[in-house]
Amino acid sequence: MEAHGTKALRFALLTLRDRAESEDVVQEAFLRLWRHSLRRGLETLSPALLFHTITNLCRDHMRHRKRHPEDSSDLMELVHAAAETGDLSEELAVMEAVMQLEMAERQCILMFYYMDHSLKETAAALGLNEQAVKTRLFRARQHLRPLLAPIWKEEML
Repeated sequence: MEAHGTKALRFALLTLRDRAESEDVVQEAFLRLWRHSLRRGLETLSPALLFHTITNLCRDHMRHRKRHPEDSSDLMELVHAAAETGDLSEELAVMEAVMQLEMAERQCILMFYYMDHSLKETAAALGLNEQAVKTRLFRARQHLRPLLAPIWKEEML
């Protein structure tokens, strides 16, 4: 938990956009891995298994949010509020664009770029092969390009 707790929380937070839910997901993931280690041994644990577990738990929470929309709080509301007051930094604009991606592409971007996982680690955590991760990253960058074009044009001026 000490070695991967911060990265796990950051990944869940970027995926779910809610700190309380993210903390719950990470705690549940570590609890499940602890139970897994009791049955199968410590040698079966890996960071890939941790992030795969977190990914599945995040998907479960997002499904719940979709079925019960009144229960969720949305980070994007805060981003839009900041944009109206003029406090929107480039980093928030990039994060908003990333959050507009489909879930599969967003997870690849978050793990590869924000959490500095290798292709192999990202693939293992998401239960994919490396080529699938490369394809998703390529498509995500293509989808981000038009979303980030206004920001890049402002920097060029």
